[in-house]
Amino acid sequence: MNEIERIDACEAALRSAARDAGAFVSGDGRVTEEIAAALLGIAPGTLANQRRAGTGPAFYRVSGRPTYRLRSLAELIERGRCVSGW
Repeated sequence: MNEIERIDACEAALRSAARDAGAFVSGDGRVTEEIAAALLGIAPGTLANQRRAGTGPAFYRVSGRPTYRLRSLAELIERGRCVSGW
């Protein structure tokens, strides 16, 4: 599986997890900061701190509130992928 395929699969898994949790996913695949943090397994405050520091995933400000595309979350996850030497 190449990197694009891994990102696609990760995005699909995130979308499924968000919907299974009853979270709203916008038509263009965005979720709130709280949902994004939960999907990443971190506290919302940690994600907010990363956003402010410019080290977190790309985000959009809609009506003053940050939202995140599932694709951006998937890219962040896959960029952190490490392959062991086993």
